[in-house]
Amino acid sequence: MKGLLVLGLGLVALAAASELTLQERVVDLVLEDFHNRKFVQWVYKKQAVEDVTETEYPAGPFVRLRVKLQQTQCRNQPGSRQDCALNRRGRKQICLACVKFDSRSPDEVLGSYTHCRKEKQQAVSEMETRHEEECRTVQETGEVLHHIGVYAFSGELPS
Repeated sequence: MKGLLVLGLGLVALAAASELTLQERVVDLVLEDFHNRKFVQWVYKKQAVEDVTETEYPAGPFVRLRVKLQQTQCRNQPGSRQDCALNRRGRKQICLACVKFDSRSPDEVLGSYTHCRKEKQQAVSEMETRHEEECRTVQETGEVLHHIGVYAFSGELPS
């Protein structure tokens, strides 16, 4: 019975994903990955998408973007990610995401890279260069399968 429920939810998610734009799908992937981190105690919501680049390749489309996330008032628990009010004083994150999709099967991700940091944390040029190199690897080869960047936080772990 549980297997049928999971299968049904998977099919619904697949149908919904095919109706989303590539940009929306990348943002959903970032949020899903971010919330699956053990140390993320609160639900975050998308606030803004910046620096979007979509490039078409024979192997499939590549999307690079930065997304700003803001903490909500909901705890990060399964099923609690809906209808959460923003915490005005909550923490904010900036995430760089690079995703290459398969041209033969547009719902399939060939490769991805995600890196998030606190909004107030200054970007270190050496680290930014490394993140851009990871994105180029995904863009050019698509061989980095679901590689997720290390979340960089200074001081205490994020909530």
